[in-house]
Amino acid sequence: MSKRQISHARRAAAAVTLAVALTFTLAGCGGDGEDEQKSGSSSSSSKEDGAEEESRAPQEPETVIATLKGQKDISLDLTSAVRDSGGFVTVKGVLKNSGDKDFYGTSFWSGPDLDIKKGAGGSSLGGATLVDKAEKKRYYILRDTENRPLATTGIPVIEAKSETPVYMQFPAPPKSTTEVDFQLPTFASTTLKLTGE
Repeated sequence: MSKRQISHARRAAAAVTLAVALTFTLAGCGGDGEDEQKSGSSSSSSKEDGAEEESRAPQEPETVIATLKGQKDISLDLTSAVRDSGGFVTVKGVLKNSGDKDFYGTSFWSGPDLDIKKGAGGSSLGGATLVDKAEKKRYYILRDTENRPLATTGIPVIEAKSETPVYMQFPAPPKSTTEVDFQLPTFASTTLKLTGE
């Protein structure tokens, strides 16, 4: 055989080998690839369905630690009074209007301080205070650098049959103080046990 014939034979053998290998590769991968795509899309869609189900699942209501009665059909359910490591106490709750009419008497909740009323952009819970009877001190709502209260603001009305989540942030009393009286204009006062650090 001449060198030319050997070269031609090698090329032909290589081409046949490549064709056979390619055929097996395509045959082996085709079905699995589709199955993987199907299983991948079904697993991702099942994850999405699970996430949607979780978001649709009703969330458990927070435990109410105190309920304060306000004017008319207004009440405030307090759900936490937590002392944090930054030296603050954050009180959270839910304002409720159980009546059939909207309630507009929210301006009293801002307290008598005109600066808070101006800085709050409308009615707020800036008039809330914590009273430490043991230390004989009253703690007012904290304010930011623009004199706005660190509390829920912009609540000119509480709509009928509605619930509004609220918060208020105060300086923390000494660590030896475990209970404080919570006061908000027009609401009955209550004693809160501080949790957290």
